[in-house]
Amino acid sequence: MKRSPIVLAAALLAAAGFAGTASAEDAKVMQDRQALMKQQGADMGGVKGYLDDKNDLAKATEAATDLPKTMAKLPDVFPPGTAGPNPDGKYETKAEVWTDWNGFLSARDTAAKKADALLAAVKGGDKAAIQTAFAELGKEGCGGCHQKFRAEIKK
Repeated sequence: MKRSPIVLAAALLAAAGFAGTASAEDAKVMQDRQALMKQQGADMGGVKGYLDDKNDLAKATEAATDLPKTMAKLPDVFPPGTAGPNPDGKYETKAEVWTDWNGFLSARDTAAKKADALLAAVKGGDKAAIQTAFAELGKEGCGGCHQKFRAEIKK
């Protein structure tokens, strides 16, 4: 079957349009991913501010309350096929997120449990307990996931 040059050109343009759409969707996912991570960082900062006597328990409580919510959203910002550097170019997602999806979810579950423990400690108001829970979330939760599933881009 012979195809006219116009039909071939239209097919190529359509394919390019779909590729552009996927790229725009990927960019949106990357922006959402980075925004979620920055929100988690800000929430951790809110708790740290309390531990460093720079803000009050109410701000720490607000921040700690947000962490379990953002932990639940993590799988949504890592759809298959969205590897690559984040928009600010400092980190990139390792392929292990998708090649070891169950491991990724397990790391997220660990972080979520640590976030729940931090929230409980903050609600309890015991600064020593908050410090311990904060350190555990940072090291075993966030850090555990970042160590295995995120790479720093060296320039």
